[in-house]
Amino acid sequence: MKTSLSAAAGFLLSGGVSLAQAAEPADQVVAELAPLVITSPRTSSRWLSTPAAVTVVQASAAAGEQNLALDRLLASVPGVFSQNRYNLAQGLRPSIRGFGARGNFGVRGVRVLVDGVPLTMPDGQTELDGLDLGLVERMEVLRGPASVLYGNAAGGVLAIQTREPPAEPYSLLDVSGGELGYQRLRAETAGSAGNLGGLLAFNSTQLDGYREHGKAETNSLTGKLRWYGEGGRLGVSFNAIDNRAEDPGGLTAAEVSANRDQAAPNNLRFDADEFIRQQRLALVWDGYASGTDDYQLRSYLGRREFGNRLGFTNGGQTTFERAFAGLGGQYNHRRAVFGLPHTLTVGVDLESQRDDRRRYDNLLGERGALTQQQDESADSSGLFIQDEISLSDDWQATLGLRYDRVRLAVNDHFVTLTDGDDSGSRNLQDWNYSLGLSYRLDPHQSLYGRVGTSFETPTVNELANPQGAGFNPALAPAQALNREIGLKGEWPRLRYELALFSMDLEDELVAFSLDGQPGRNFYRNAGQSRRDGFEASLEWQLHEHWRLTTAYAYNRYRFVQYQVAGNDLDGNRLAGIPRQTLFTELGYEYQDVYARLNLSAFDRMYANDANSVRVPGYALLNLRIGKRLTWNEQTLEPYLGLDNLLDRRYFDNVRINDGNARYFEPGPGRTLYLGLRATF
Repeated sequence: MKTSLSAAAGFLLSGGVSLAQAAEPADQVVAELAPLVITSPRTSSRWLSTPAAVTVVQASAAAGEQNLALDRLLASVPGVFSQNRYNLAQGLRPSIRGFGARGNFGVRGVRVLVDGVPLTMPDGQTELDGLDLGLVERMEVLRGPASVLYGNAAGGVLAIQTREPPAEPYSLLDVSGGELGYQRLRAETAGSAGNLGGLLAFNSTQLDGYREHGKAETNSLTGKLRWYGEGGRLGVSFNAIDNRAEDPGGLTAAEVSANRDQAAPNNLRFDADEFIRQQRLALVWDGYASGTDDYQLRSYLGRREFGNRLGFTNGGQTTFERAFAGLGGQYNHRRAVFGLPHTLTVGVDLESQRDDRRRYDNLLGERGALTQQQDESADSSGLFIQDEISLSDDWQATLGLRYDRVRLAVNDHFVTLTDGDDSGSRNLQDWNYSLGLSYRLDPHQSLYGRVGTSFETPTVNELANPQGAGFNPALAPAQALNREIGLKGEWPRLRYELALFSMDLEDELVAFSLDGQPGRNFYRNAGQSRRDGFEASLEWQLHEHWRLTTAYAYNRYRFVQYQVAGNDLDGNRLAGIPRQTLFTELGYEYQDVYARLNLSAFDRMYANDANSVRVPGYALLNLRIGKRLTWNEQTLEPYLGLDNLLDRRYFDNVRINDGNARYFEPGPGRTLYLGLRATF
């Protein structure tokens, strides 16, 4: 695996000159790649001249997808590694340059925005369960130090844009099904009247899963309203979900060898599962100011109800009711100073969440005695300023500064003679900066460099005390110094990006679990760690009907200073992150027929910080085929997907540092699904 990935990277680099030549106009008529404009660095700017590593993913280039999780769209982004596609009780766990790999569920260390509004909670935790993937139209993945302007949990930024109400009305019905008990129904309708547009979408998905005790059902309702006026645009979005999922848990190596699709014995005995109900409302005003200035005001609020059962008795059931809200704004001012054009952006983010959390004994699936009751709160505030300066026709500089303050508090209501009052609070604050400079080598290529700092606090859940209630008093936030250089190129038929980065981290957050509490993670700090890496991506319109997409990443993530229970782990690799990843896809489209064949390959990695358990690498081949049939302004689109075409054995998820050596969650073999999409 290592040899093949290195060879592929060498081909990508050595072929740069010939590919650039091939990108020049030819006699034949071919489709062209439109110049990219990005917004994730807080302002609209051209991708080629932005001194940052940003990848744009268009959902239109991924027709026929199952839309079970975001991993299929993220696969083409170098430096992004996703796990846990099939265990919906844990949720997809994507990581960017290693940030996010430590969590055992959801998204960590990555800021997620949907239509400009944070999906990430004030404490830095993100759940993707409320996102209707059928509505996603575009994603911008911002990697590295430029993400400092988004504050806490900013190892990277995932900015998602969903479908807007159209001028012409339409209705859509999408029905699909396949192996593993997969069934999905999507219905969507949208239109506009005058200055007002609306969209309503419903999605229901059921999955039996590859492993025993892996059933899941998710239901979501999403609504959008858009009003257009002379002074700007008002957007209102609403989302409600009702999800339930069983958790098959992790297996030991011996259990995997005996039966790959079994569930962990205790997860069966204790009926491990979870349920989620959530409602969320967001309002965004995009306004026009004097001259070319513009501004945005945004707010959101919501409520989340959660409950789960884990595979052990003492405190094995958790429930919480969460109320959350936030507001923010930014102003973009454009003017010339001393003859140099400036775009100055200033803004503020204010967010808050309140959790009423309780834990009970799990008596083989039945609720037992109350063991913990506490109110948890997280409040965050951030101020940022950024200046984009056009130094000349060829040089552009970006300067950014941000201040964040995060307050985490616990009010313990479970006070007994043997269990004292564990109430307390933590106040965390930090200043961070980002400096970027880009130089246009020629009309089609640019070179950039960037340096910046970032910080990441533990979430409320990650601050849980292994010794009982309250906060873990020894846990500190992580801080990083990021350095990066890159090269970009953009022609009508070809786009490429190369990035070389290095990060020094203090107090990196590392997950671990205890013998008696499987499925529940606690966290500790590693003294110092270092991350060095290389990323490359290529998008090439080979022919009018053929497109090639490739992404490769190599990393060397290691601990520099890390002592655990008297064991010296200096020099060990970070667990849960493969050293090399490769994605390549060949797509074909002609007369409304499309086909895509892609390969995702991953190098070996470790399951624990001691590097004593090695997880083998693997490669998955996937196929998508579909055809659009149109008559009387109506479209019927049958499609087919085959995942893991060669029926390889692999692990869909690895549970890092599991105290019971239950590291492994096997993934399914060859899997087929079929769908029919009708638009009228």
